[in-house]
Amino acid sequence: MTEKKAGIISAADEALLDAYLEEVPEAREMWKTIESGKQLHDHAPWRNTYSITDASVRPPLFKWGIAVCIFVVVFAAYWYTYHQNGVYVAANTESIPASPVAMLTLADGTVHQLPATPATLSIQQQPLAVQACTLSLLAAVNLPSGINTLTVPDRSHYKITLADGTEIWLNAGTKLKFPFSFTQSVRETILNGEAYFRIAANANQPFVLQLPNSTIQVLGTSFHVNTKDPHHIRISLTEGSLRMTAGRRQVVLQPGQQVIYNDSAHSFDVQRFTEQEADAWRKKQFYFSSVTLAGLKTIASRHYGPHGVIDTSRAIHKIFIASPGGEPLPAGILLPGPAHPAEDSMKLLQ
Repeated sequence: MTEKKAGIISAADEALLDAYLEEVPEAREMWKTIESGKQLHDHAPWRNTYSITDASVRPPLFKWGIAVCIFVVVFAAYWYTYHQNGVYVAANTESIPASPVAMLTLADGTVHQLPATPATLSIQQQPLAVQACTLSLLAAVNLPSGINTLTVPDRSHYKITLADGTEIWLNAGTKLKFPFSFTQSVRETILNGEAYFRIAANANQPFVLQLPNSTIQVLGTSFHVNTKDPHHIRISLTEGSLRMTAGRRQVVLQPGQQVIYNDSAHSFDVQRFTEQEADAWRKKQFYFSSVTLAGLKTIASRHYGPHGVIDTSRAIHKIFIASPGGEPLPAGILLPGPAHPAEDSMKLLQ
């Protein structure tokens, strides 16, 4: 909209903008306000989520910025509703400080904070080097036995390389239990959350991953795991093969297949999946094919903290989905909270 006012908008973007202004009255009012050069009013009908700013303490330039941000979100969402099969939301996490980015709890209960910058931990007087958001055990020696816990809080990602060379990328809100070295006949770990595994091959020592109410066994493979909903666990295989066991039932996956285990029905649902969808979080993106705006806020809060707000209308319970029938997006809008208006932000990828 600002490009249109400045006369630098492309022909394709202007056609999309004009179609949007023709169809959405609130957008037309916003454009008229910007085009006339008038200041924004506190009770403009398109500002229906919460009072964004107080005219007595915020300069006019700040209000212009808020207006532009709202329009970009609404217009981009509208464009995606009519042109895509899913919705991608990018997490602008670069400017959000995360200290610590993870916590390492040893078998004896000792807790080590893992910073976002390189450091050296002292574990029972043994040094353990830590890189930025990365922990490698390949060169670690003489570390204590027992099961340790790596906890990745909200708004963080972390990568760990186990002693056998297995690489694991952990998403926000995830816990991984593991030993510093594998001395048993199997390499066993426990996961609660979401992660991507790249298992180091070892035919003499199978890798076993314990999940809520189920188990995965592999030799050397790569796969995604999502246990955020422990009653509907998702396993997506990208390379090799794996066997998932739940009770007396088993299923073997091939690359490109995803299994959803329903804990209530004790059933496996095997289907195809896209790597773009399963791996979006590692690229700091979110992929949605069907979710309510209320659900979108829940997911976003895991990465931005409790600052986002949504209006209380019934629109937040409508499904946020791109449909072939062209059903418009519901009117709820997710905006930065007043505590951190500059840091907590979301945008639609084009």
